[in-house]
Amino acid sequence: MATFSSKTFNSALYQSFRPVYNANLFKMIYSYHAKHNGQFGTAADVGTGTGQVASVLAEKFTTVHGIDPSAKMLEAAVQRPSISYHVAKGEDLSVLPSASVDLLTVAQALHWFDHPRFFSEVKRVLKPSGTFAAVGYSFVTFKDHPRASQRISDLGDQPDQLGTCWDHGRLILDNMYKSIDVPMGSVERHYIPHETLPEIMSDKVTMGHFRNYIKTWSSYKNYSEKHPDRPDIVDQTIDAIMEEESLKDEDEVAITWPCVVILATNA
Repeated sequence: MATFSSKTFNSALYQSFRPVYNANLFKMIYSYHAKHNGQFGTAADVGTGTGQVASVLAEKFTTVHGIDPSAKMLEAAVQRPSISYHVAKGEDLSVLPSASVDLLTVAQALHWFDHPRFFSEVKRVLKPSGTFAAVGYSFVTFKDHPRASQRISDLGDQPDQLGTCWDHGRLILDNMYKSIDVPMGSVERHYIPHETLPEIMSDKVTMGHFRNYIKTWSSYKNYSEKHPDRPDIVDQTIDAIMEEESLKDEDEVAITWPCVVILATNA
């Protein structure tokens, strides 16, 4: 999380090229929420980044709070009349009154938090019928280019590439949050892809777009600052993929992300 909070982090690049969750994720969350008698008044998105999830919640909830420790990220946040953004950590949600939130979401950020402190705040701010929903995703894969998928996995994992340049918490995400205890009620964990569940993160993008997406990784920023005199490691990887697969910057590729979704009630 420290990298995303840096004043030099390119939040505009992040907003433009980070993947988005499709309607299937929100259907899953809202169905669970309604099943447990949740209301659709106030939502909070913690670790909101540039407001990608908050902006979708604003289509369903009357009031939405987007919360992030990085003022830099919030500078590029999606603006909606019903969204209020706050600079705050997940472990300190004092901007929210107790028992005031119907749904609290965390997207691609749960691995950064001090979990006992965070869940204490979650249970404080949620209403008795409130829902907690977290989603995380691991390394992107190419649907039709397995060798390219392996190159991206190596880029993110190998110590001679970006493997040692992630902020603390990345291993928790790579384990699909299995190590995180969720001290709440009616906890469900869903792992996607799954034969009975629809995809929640997939896209078709140009290789040029994909290149820019990889450059939003925190590890890439850390690596570039640590090794300013080395060739651009992402450009090297993407160029190698395009040569192997006979692709050009303007060619479109189908990509997807393995995801975990955690749903729980405030009980």
